[in-house]
Amino acid sequence: MIAPLSPTTPHAFDPPLSLTVNGDSVTVATLDEALSFAERHPLPEGDYEGMIRRLQGSHSAEAMTEAANAFRWWAQSNGLTR
Repeated sequence: MIAPLSPTTPHAFDPPLSLTVNGDSVTVATLDEALSFAERHPLPEGDYEGMIRRLQGSHSAEAMTEAANAFRWWAQSNGLTR
């Protein structure tokens, strides 16, 4: 199991990302939510492993921005964004 980020992770997506997976709509606003979503939906397009590493290692403002961008790109690559 991948360790969660701090529960105080600030909103990384402003506005929050609206994703659709298997017909269900999901809103992702924080890196914690992004990590949780990605763990539940390990889709093949994009650099999944690299994105997970970025989400797990996002402790500075720069790393958080990179993690948010990696998640957004991964979600777009897998056709999850609306």
